[in-house]
Amino acid sequence: MRVALAFLKRDFLIATSYKTSFVLQFASILFTVPFFYFISSVVGDSQASLLTKYGGSYFVFLLIGIAFTDYLALSLKTFNDSLRESQLMGTLETILLSPTSMPRLLFYSSLWGYLSTTVRFVLYLAVGLLFGFHLGDANALAATCVLVVAIVSFASMGILVAAVTLVIKKGELLTSAVSAASAMLSGVVYPIELLPHWLQFLAKFLPMTYALDGMRLALSKGHGFAEVLPQIGMLVLFSAILLPLGLTAFWLSLRWTKISGTLAQY
Repeated sequence: MRVALAFLKRDFLIATSYKTSFVLQFASILFTVPFFYFISSVVGDSQASLLTKYGGSYFVFLLIGIAFTDYLALSLKTFNDSLRESQLMGTLETILLSPTSMPRLLFYSSLWGYLSTTVRFVLYLAVGLLFGFHLGDANALAATCVLVVAIVSFASMGILVAAVTLVIKKGELLTSAVSAASAMLSGVVYPIELLPHWLQFLAKFLPMTYALDGMRLALSKGHGFAEVLPQIGMLVLFSAILLPLGLTAFWLSLRWTKISGTLAQY
């Protein structure tokens, strides 16, 4: 716990040292949510039949999709950014020589990012209340369960990306590819039922598809744990496969960079 708090304090102090950026990342939500609301007003509910399972409101559908995407974006870059900062500061080797295990180091380095993203997600929903987003029927327990397993699966993907980046040094294209695929296929801004059948099939291989479905059902329709269990089950399956794979790939990448002498290169 002490090490986790030390990482959290360090990253908080770094984030708040850039005061303007720190404030704007939260203040920008005050302008972003109205933007989504007016877009949804223009689009209207022309595909209301496809939105019925989520309550029928495109604004609610869009708001949850965009707000939740922050978790995936963070997961794909947080481990890379942590590695890059340690390389730039010349502290990567020292951190790796510490008695703390590699999985715990990866976990601790992401704590602040997920905490601040959760604050942003709550702010999105809070501002959405001003534009007709009703949370009266929301099931907080089911939403939290979906969020936790979704973060684990997203983080596993991020660790895999970081492992590749350690070797090839430039992983931005890989991050962009995963982000773009998830945005296009997972139903972030439109129901996946609008996609051709073969793309709907591909969407089933992305954790974001199930995370968004479960989160929307829990928040907009008030579905309980039992009702979102299929989505949670798929996210647990993704986590069970991707997390060991990601940690193993990261360990092998570290071993290779140490042998080749490229650990500190970026």
